[in-house]
Amino acid sequence: MNESKQPIRVIHQVASLIFGTALLAAVLIAGPATAQANNGIGPRDSVCEMLSSLGVAPPSCHKDDWLAPEIRAQINALTRSVQPFYNYDVAGAAGWNAPISDCVESPMGGMGYHIANLGQLGSGHLNLLRPQVLLYAPTEDGSMAFQGVEYIIPADLWDSSEPPHFLGQDLSFNPNIPPNGIWALHVWVGTPNPDGLFADFNPEVSCEFAAGE
Repeated sequence: MNESKQPIRVIHQVASLIFGTALLAAVLIAGPATAQANNGIGPRDSVCEMLSSLGVAPPSCHKDDWLAPEIRAQINALTRSVQPFYNYDVAGAAGWNAPISDCVESPMGGMGYHIANLGQLGSGHLNLLRPQVLLYAPTEDGSMAFQGVEYIIPADLWDSSEPPHFLGQDLSFNPNIPPNGIWALHVWVGTPNPDGLFADFNPEVSCEFAAGE
């Protein structure tokens, strides 16, 4: 690296941080009323996305207290409804008994095993209290620890040009799932995710103890 350019880069980074922090503060000062735009996603989300692209997003951008009250109420209801599924056997008896992936992990974090309710998976509809998939990560003692849920619509069952929208979020498209890809939304109601409630991967989730992997 050319050392003569380091002070300039430092100045640029500091300036970006100051600008980003000031912009975020302005959004937060605008008050809760603005946080209910865009079906539950407020201006703060867009600002945080911009700051993340600059590499200067503050820790507060990874919190989810910006959710509109109606979305937060739905998340609370979902959190209560999945309490029995912290027990892997109870989830299996309730219909979430079809493993559809190995333990998924990436440099960004993990997802764990995807355990599907095949009836829900084939419905093409999203039901808050009956997600298509439950996410579990293996533990050192061989048990399965509940992490969160995933809502899924197979691409073949979605005929709109717009992405599905649920819990104030657009589902993301994954073209790598056969036969023709899926629309998916993760919700980390089991293990808090420092990257955000709806992030695809969770850095707190690991496949370290997955058998044979």
